[in-house]
Amino acid sequence: PNSYRMGAELQAAVKINQWLNASGNIAFSKNKIKNFTEYIDDYDNGGQLVNQYKNTTISFSPDVVSATVINFIPIANGEISVQSKYVSSQFLDNTSNINRSINPYYIHDVRLSYTLHEKFFKEVNFIFKVNNILDKKYEANGYTYNYFYGGKLDVENYYFPMAGVNFLAAINIKL
Repeated sequence: PNSYRMGAELQAAVKINQWLNASGNIAFSKNKIKNFTEYIDDYDNGGQLVNQYKNTTISFSPDVVSATVINFIPIANGEISVQSKYVSSQFLDNTSNINRSINPYYIHDVRLSYTLHEKFFKEVNFIFKVNNILDKKYEANGYTYNYFYGGKLDVENYYFPMAGVNFLAAINIKL
């Protein structure tokens, strides 16, 4: 009940000529919990340890998220798109502890598409996409579990690695 999300997003697009255009957006935000109580299981003594935090960052709420797209149109009905995405660091919990966080990442995809206009169908669109074309090793999600045992705090972070280079093919038909 004592939290807020505040930010701004900027968007822009430009058509450079008939065969080249670009667009992008960037969002800046502050996502805070005014008063947060952390409970840590105490396996030595039973019960839980309690920590109080003021003005912490809400978990999984990056300060910066951005995306860009550059579109090349080399032939009629064909398009090559280079798509990029940046996400700043994120915390795995609400303590704002850098040791319980996900590193920032910046990834790139390439998308090829070609559209046919047929008599039977309004449109047939062929798509081939290469995701994470630079094979960036990164995590986009995870969780943390902390407990007190053997006289010390144990912090266990678990991350969900994202796929390396991967491919997608699609055919979209409009009737």
